[in-house]
Amino acid sequence: MKSLILAFSIFTLNAMADGFICEQPEHGLNIKVFNQTQPAAGTRNAAVMVLSDSTISYGRKTIASFTSHKRTLGQNGASYMAKVDLRVLESNRSGENILGTKLGHINKIFVDVDFNFSEPVAHNDEVSGSIIVVKRNGEELAFDLTCQRYLKN
Repeated sequence: MKSLILAFSIFTLNAMADGFICEQPEHGLNIKVFNQTQPAAGTRNAAVMVLSDSTISYGRKTIASFTSHKRTLGQNGASYMAKVDLRVLESNRSGENILGTKLGHINKIFVDVDFNFSEPVAHNDEVSGSIIVVKRNGEELAFDLTCQRYLKN
C-alpha cells in the first residue's frame, strides 16, 4: 500500500520549470521566459517574462515583468508576446529604457526563440532568437538575441 501511495504522489507532483534565458548584450537587456509548472495550466504555456537591465545597480535591475495570469503575456510555441500595460504594477515603470526606448512608449514586445518542442535541446544549450519592440506610434525596433534553454533538474 505504501508503494502505491508513493507511486501516485510521484505522478501528481508539479512539473519542473523550463524556459529560456536570453540577452541582448549591446543594450544590456536580459530576458527570462518561464513556462507554467502546473500540469493543469499546461507546462508548455508561458507563465512569466522578466526584462532586466544588467547595467543598472543591484536592486533596480528588473525593468518589467509580464504574466499570463494578468493577461499581459501570450505565446505561440517559443514565440512570446508581452503587452505593456502601464496600469499593471509589474510593467508601469514608464521611464525605464528597453533597447533605447522608454517603457511608456512601448506597446508590445515580441520575443521569438529558435526552438521547437518537437526537437528539444539540453539545459544551457544555446539557441538564437530575436526581439521586436513595437512602439505606441507604430515604429518597430528589431534586435538579435542569444538564448539558452533553461531546464530545472
